[in-house]
Amino acid sequence: MDLRRIRDWTLLPGSSVEIRQQCNAVCSGYVDAVTDDGKILWLSAPVQDRRLFEKAQFYEAWAAEDRDGFH
Repeated sequence: MDLRRIRDWTLLPGSSVEIRQQCNAVCSGYVDAVTDDGKILWLSAPVQDRRLFEKAQFYEAWAAEDRDGFH
């Protein structure tokens, strides 16, 4: 699967993503919600509870979906 970094998190609600931090995969799941400014997202993962990720903590969202605005 060819994943690409999505810089604009406001495009992500409902998308399947992989969260990375410093080039390491942290978890993957579906984006449940994103703040209006796109700095924080909540991820629902199949085997974990809902989690919050902040860009300020060097988290990145990577997706393979081909949606408008992604690539």
